[in-house]
Amino acid sequence: MARVSRLLLTFGWTLVPAAVFGQTPALAASLGIRLACVSPQRVYVESADGKAANARLSALREEKARAIEERQKALELQERALQQNGSVLNDQARTQRSNAVERFRIDVQRFVQDAQVEVLGVQREVENAFVFKLKPAIEKVAKDKGLQLVFNLDQGAVEWFDSSLDITSDVVKQIDLAATSMPAKQ
Repeated sequence: MARVSRLLLTFGWTLVPAAVFGQTPALAASLGIRLACVSPQRVYVESADGKAANARLSALREEKARAIEERQKALELQERALQQNGSVLNDQARTQRSNAVERFRIDVQRFVQDAQVEVLGVQREVENAFVFKLKPAIEKVAKDKGLQLVFNLDQGAVEWFDSSLDITSDVVKQIDLAATSMPAKQ
């Protein structure tokens, strides 16, 4: 008897997910399960906060790229000048100039690394701030719709879904609504 109960319990657990995930929303509703799905990446791309964050990151990347390009051009000029004038310089002057060019090359490399670290840091800040806003927005939409379970479409666990279950647009609206109701930070 205990073996049959265990078998039924195991079989029942395997049937419910198959029935819920492999069938239509109507079947899930008939089982009493209210579920939906959301794409956090799409929320980020479509929301006003996400668009502003992308603009901020793009501006920072462009600023750093321009600064890096300027320094690399200056390095190329110094290297070219050393090559062209190296034959007329005495050994001591050539060594000094070569050392100066090498120090500048190292400075440019450090500047590039620092710029990359800064961009990654700002990107992490932006992502963390967005996740901080995303979770309450998903929770609010889920509660408003009476949902019991919300799947993340960006995690790769969902192979197929009925588009009527997608609440991404509702979450975008909720984040935008929350952003307009909060005072702007100075």
